[in-house]
Amino acid sequence: MSDAADVKARTTRPALDVLDRDQDRLLYTGDPKRDPPIEPLSGGFSTYWAALTWYQAAGIRTLGHVEDVLEPSDMMPLSSVLEYLLNARGSPEGRYVRLRTVEGLSDACDLAYKEFRERANERVEDEQGESWKDVDPESERNPLMRPAFRRLDRSQAGALIQLWSGFETREDVGRWVRSLAAPTNGETPEGLLNAIVSSPTLLDAMLDTDSRGAKLTRYRFAVGTVMPSFLAAARTLNGGERTDSSGETHEAWNS
Repeated sequence: MSDAADVKARTTRPALDVLDRDQDRLLYTGDPKRDPPIEPLSGGFSTYWAALTWYQAAGIRTLGHVEDVLEPSDMMPLSSVLEYLLNARGSPEGRYVRLRTVEGLSDACDLAYKEFRERANERVEDEQGESWKDVDPESERNPLMRPAFRRLDRSQAGALIQLWSGFETREDVGRWVRSLAAPTNGETPEGLLNAIVSSPTLLDAMLDTDSRGAKLTRYRFAVGTVMPSFLAAARTLNGGERTDSSGETHEAWNS
């Protein structure tokens, strides 16, 4: 190899390692440190809440491609797919459905990896082979190693936590709808608040913080109405700001 080749700067892409680890947690190992925790798809979900928050997290970590395998209708209560994804169904059929779903999601993860590959060029080594900082995929807390994706992940999860708990007043519902601009990346469904307040059944469910029936109604609303906008946000967000493995943004890496 020539001297010129020896001193030529080399570019590596640790964000791909981070994304790969994010996706592995999604499918096989889970992520108890994430808030809310991610239960792995391979083991099934313990509750509807775990299924809902997994689906939201999967949207970020697959750049929205989770929808290619699991449509919102598949995540609805009484859907044959969701019932098998809940690990209360310990039957051989349930284990088989979870296995096939994991295999399908693996392809969706690969597609997201390929789409992200061209953007993931954030670490440059100089002629001495020195890089700014090595990245540990196990330590990096920003999905895709991008603060923008972590902010989107957190804001979406926070919106679901509020919805799952229900609201005290009609004004609280309106303020929650108003807050969806960030977690949907500006893609809040048009007329959403009017659709809620003009439906007595849905509005009552929003304001009922106690009953299981109201919570199931809010779950259906989250999956059928809110999640499509969350998935669209994951597909359209172009977060170019990079971080190191401590989660701190390195200003020299801003793009």
